[in-house]
Amino acid sequence: MTFRLDWKVPGGKLLRLSVMVEGGRVAQARVAGDFFAHPEEAFEAAEASLIGIEPSGLPAQARTAFSDPSLKLFGLSPEALGLAFEALLKTESLP
Repeated sequence: MTFRLDWKVPGGKLLRLSVMVEGGRVAQARVAGDFFAHPEEAFEAAEASLIGIEPSGLPAQARTAFSDPSLKLFGLSPEALGLAFEALLKTESLP
């Protein structure tokens, strides 16, 4: 099952989350929106680190993975991303 959330980051940027859950684990996760990330490889690695975990672990894992010093975020913070995943969990009642 796929869950989606469009969320305004504090400060006004749009964040779009898409999470597919299969067998009680995250099978696919996509983070998109009105922000920039550099380098793309670091962003993709952070996004990939969300795969395989229980949905309840998404906020903490997102805060950790997107805090990697090699990843530069513009218009998005790891904390805001964690808050967005918390909102997704509440809104969609993920398993």
